[in-house]
Order: sequence, then structure tokens, then C-alpha cells
Amino acid sequence: METAKTCSCGESHQGHICVLRSKGLTKDVEHLTNNPTVSCFTCGVEANSAENVCSPIALS
Repeated sequence: METAKTCSCGESHQGHICVLRSKGLTKDVEHLTNNPTVSCFTCGVEANSAENVCSPIALS
């Protein structure tokens, strides 16, 4: 059985790509993912800035 991945970033979570996607804000997501420098350890999404994901990991 797989363990559910959760975010513990509190209020700052509202600007993260996972939340924006769940709200259907695809244009905002496109703008935040067009030149990725980090990946989210929690969900795997790639983003331009560490501020837009829950658990950032630098892309190599």
C-alpha cells in the first residue's frame, strides 16, 4: 500500500503549482513552469522557482 504524500508548508502552499492546477489555473502554471530550475520532491512537478513547489530539489 502506498503512503500518501502530503505538504507541510502551511499558508504558503496557496501559491504552489499543485494548488494552482487543482483550481484550473493552467495559464498561471504555464508561466511558472516554462524554464524549470527545480523539481518538487512531493509531486515531481518542475518549476521555475523553489517558491512555487512544496519540497524543492534543484534540477541537475
